[in-house]
Formats: sequence, C-alpha cells, structure tokens
Amino acid sequence: MVSVHLLPSTIPPGALRGGVAVVIDVLRASTTIVHALTHGCAAVIPCGEIDEARTIAARLPRGTALLGGERRGERIAGFDLGNSPGDYTTDACRGKTLVMTTTNGTRALLACLEAETVLIGAFVNFAPTVQRLIHEERPIHLVCAGTDGAISYEDALLAGAFAGRFVDLEHELGNDEAEIARGMWEHVQEIVRSYEALGDRPGEQPPLVRYLRRGKGGRRVVELGLGDDVELAATLNRADCRAVVELARDPLRLVLSD
Repeated sequence: MVSVHLLPSTIPPGALRGGVAVVIDVLRASTTIVHALTHGCAAVIPCGEIDEARTIAARLPRGTALLGGERRGERIAGFDLGNSPGDYTTDACRGKTLVMTTTNGTRALLACLEAETVLIGAFVNFAPTVQRLIHEERPIHLVCAGTDGAISYEDALLAGAFAGRFVDLEHELGNDEAEIARGMWEHVQEIVRSYEALGDRPGEQPPLVRYLRRGKGGRRVVELGLGDDVELAATLNRADCRAVVELARDPLRLVLSD
C-alpha cells in the first residue's frame, strides 16, 4: 500500500509505525543529501535547529565536520556550505560528516522517525529508490516536505512519479493524495517523454526543469540566483547520484544503503 502525505503535518497519528517513509524535498534538501553522500560524505546528520547543528558539529573530531544548510533559501551565517547540491563536490565532501539543517527538508525527515525504515527520495536517485522498494510488503509513505508549511508543487510531482511507478509494480494506492499526485505526474511524464524522443534541442530547457521552476520553491531558488540547483534537481536518475540513502540510528544519521 502506497500513501502520499503532501505535508508532514497531514500524516495521521501513528500511520508511519511499522512502515517505510520516503522523505521528499526536491528543492533542495533531499537532492543535496543524495549528492553529498554520493560525492564522499561519510554520513549526514539531520538537525531541526541551527544551534543544534553547531553543537553537534563542534563535538565531532577536529576537521571532520561540514556544516551545511539554509534558512529562507540562503546559507546560514558561519556555515561552510548552503543547500546547493552542486557545492557538495568530492573535494568538499571526502571523509567529512555533513551536519545539516534546512527550513523544510530536515524537519520533514525528523517528523518521520516513527517509521521502521526512512529513505531519502529525489529525482536524481529515483530508480535505485524504486528498486529498493520493488518487493516491499510494508506500507510505503511518500512524505513531502513542502515549502514554509504549504504544499510544494515539485515535491508532489516526485511523489506522483513514485506512486505511478509503484502502481506499475502492482502496489495499491492508499489515499486520495496518492491518486492526485500520480495524475499530476502522468501529465508531466508524457511531455518529458515527447521531449526525450525528439532529442536535445539547444537553447530549450528540458520540461522537468520548467515544471520545477513553476512552484513557489522553484521560483524562490531562481530569485536567489540559484537556477543551476533546479537543473541539477530536475535530472532524473543522475549518473553520479544513483544510490539509495537510508536513515541509520543510534546515532541518527543518513548513509548510503548497502
């Protein structure tokens, strides 16, 4: 059974217990987490608050912590990096532990701790995440982070892509939100397929980039001069990000799944 929760606040009490949660914050936390781990970070420690992140980073062995995150889309003062996935290069990440706090994504993740298994979902690691869940018998919950407490278009699109793929694999949809998100994605998917069938056209943005720019989150990222982040986040199954990211516990941290 696959359900979509368009905001963490819409998850019914106790619904995640015993199930699998896939946390989605396309622009940009989930994309950045996947990018950081596949480019050399040993782990990502998610934090809800700025002071908490600073405290945890200070406790790590000298030279091993990388402080990253944002508020209102902008890098936090005194942090090493913001929330732009492209900044998490191999040179920046190799051997480091990323301590991360963001406006929406890390808080959504921390709202899902009741789930038995927590994964990170992004367009860039879509296929391996689906593959990990292909034979899953526990309930699957697609949890969208949203933007400032409001439903976000780009997160709903990715949730719809997952829902549609799971239906193809004979999973049942568990709520109306899953049906709605799936319908949204089916429309966009047809346009994406038509574009790909015609081949690259110089000077024309790929359709998924255009769609991700439409929502409030996409518009804000572009207004901040970070349009490249949208293009990276809109890359379906990015070659250097094809990995499953899972939440480990005791201590709480995100790692690449075996």
